[in-house]
Amino acid sequence: MTNTNLEERLQHKESTLTEKIVQGFRNWAIDTSAKVGVYAPLMATMEAHNGLEGEQIIQSRAAAALVDVGVARVYTKVADYLADKYKIDLKKGGLKACVLDTVAMVSTYTPVYAGILATTGADAKQISYSLLMGAGIATATSRPFRKYVLTPWRKLCGFKKTTKIEKIEEVNKVEVNPFNGTLDGGWW
Repeated sequence: MTNTNLEERLQHKESTLTEKIVQGFRNWAIDTSAKVGVYAPLMATMEAHNGLEGEQIIQSRAAAALVDVGVARVYTKVADYLADKYKIDLKKGGLKACVLDTVAMVSTYTPVYAGILATTGADAKQISYSLLMGAGIATATSRPFRKYVLTPWRKLCGFKKTTKIEKIEEVNKVEVNPFNGTLDGGWW
């Protein structure tokens, strides 16, 4: 293998890394925008029902949007992981898909939501009722959100999921051959 070929492969690896970073940012933006866009009005309505004042609701929704910048992607990655691990067909779903989507959303958002409500000045009773209702809303909406909002939104916006196999294959594509110091993808 020539030095030119080695340089080309290294340049390809660098461009692949840049593409992965860009796609990762795109995936983050897709998941975050879907989550914030769907749940902000729903949760604001629930908070108003539980007695939070208008200013508290605005603070809560603004804080939730800021938190969702990081947490929405965590939730969707947990949900994707559970779907992959338990071999869930996102189009068909079923009870197992509903349970796993609910577990992903409730386990990710309940502690975060409690903190958001506490920072807005909600009292203990408002926080506890809102957490219970929030868990109920998550139970009722997490599966429909993933199936009817997130999945089509991802498709429309160009979400690309990289599987573990693709990552392993990408890493294995470029390896230094210890016998001759070239990049040839393996020991032979």
